[in-house]
Amino acid sequence: MARQRPGTSPTPRTAERLPRRRGAPDRSNPAANRELCGMSERALRAPGTDERFTVRTLRLDEVDHWYRIYPVTGRSVGMGPLSFNLGWGRSRFAPIHLSGSAAHTYYAASTLDCALLESVLHDIDLDHPSFFDLTLLKNYRVAKLRMHGSIQYVSFHSHDLPRLGLSRRQLIEALPEDHGLTRAWAQAALEQRAAAQAIGYTSRRNDAGRTTSSLPPFEIIDDASLGAAGRLRSNTLELIASLGISTL
Repeated sequence: MARQRPGTSPTPRTAERLPRRRGAPDRSNPAANRELCGMSERALRAPGTDERFTVRTLRLDEVDHWYRIYPVTGRSVGMGPLSFNLGWGRSRFAPIHLSGSAAHTYYAASTLDCALLESVLHDIDLDHPSFFDLTLLKNYRVAKLRMHGSIQYVSFHSHDLPRLGLSRRQLIEALPEDHGLTRAWAQAALEQRAAAQAIGYTSRRNDAGRTTSSLPPFEIIDDASLGAAGRLRSNTLELIASLGISTL
């Protein structure tokens, strides 16, 4: 991961939630969540100093282009398609520090659906009926980017986690109260495999998509408003409808 500033971009409150459905996670009760998710038998451990991280190569022909969605309002005014995330928030794999300095993050997803679910729709609980305010789409832009060449990345994909004694449920699907540990794993991965340029993993919200943080060097091939009329907006509305999310 390249070095600069930490963090993740804020996600506006987008969902009006109805009463929790029977069997759905209760965010106010972490212990109950662990039991509900089948995680009570083994908690996520802290990384050691010599873990068996797997470094793989991401080649140009694997993903033709990537998507990055970024906010442009509030504290994010002035952000552009090349801007790194601005250093607030506590996400699964950021912020972290490398060599004593804060490391920047730049998240990219292999499909538009994946990028939407990891950003604009990130906080909408799909386990029960929710609402999305379509006027919020104007607060985001979508950058389409292409790598200049192959990169080396530490793989957190499911088939490489057993070497670490971990499961996808423990690391990628970890509950927010364990994000301090998941960030420690991200930091350890990039410290112990210093030649790697990124971390790669399958999206928690869309397991058909790949995500990476970060992805240098690359070029921006398109940058457009998510709220403007056109294909981006229509594709977003189609995804929202397919997920059963009501719109306001």
